[in-house]
Parts: sequence; structure tokens; C-alpha cells
Amino acid sequence: MLLLIACGAGIYLGLNFKVLALLPFSILGAGAFIFSSCSSGRSLFEIAGVLLVPLISVQAGFMLGLTARETYGRLLARLNIGQSKRA
Repeated sequence: MLLLIACGAGIYLGLNFKVLALLPFSILGAGAFIFSSCSSGRSLFEIAGVLLVPLISVQAGFMLGLTARETYGRLLARLNIGQSKRA
């Protein structure tokens, strides 16, 4: 479940933000994961092994979001969901 959430968050970041948004999001997510794992009593080596998989999933989702930007924009334009240009 964590992998799907991480990949979905990466896709959202890729669709809406530039690459510089990925670093703070990854650092904050890793910090929260390390804090929760340390408070549950896991060792540092176990945490490091488990932490790599969600970070890779966020980056993979980000790449998917980047490649889908143009298609997503066309879909929004076709469905007339885009933002109004009225003043």
C-alpha cells in the first residue's frame, strides 16, 4: 500500500511541479518514515533497507507524471475542465 501511495504522490508531483519539488518531498517523507520506524523499535539497517523502496517508487511516479503532462493537458482541454481564461 505504501508503494502505491508513494507512486501516486510522485505522479501528482510530476504533473504539477518541477523537479526541485521532488527533493524536499523525499526528505520530509524519509524523515517521517525514519521517525515512525525508530519509535516502533526497528534497527537502523532495517530502516535503510525498507526506506529505499518507497523513495524509488516516488521517483518512478515522478517520471511517469512528467511524461504524462502533455497528454493530461490535452485531456483536460478536451473535457473543458481547464481553468477559465475570463477576467
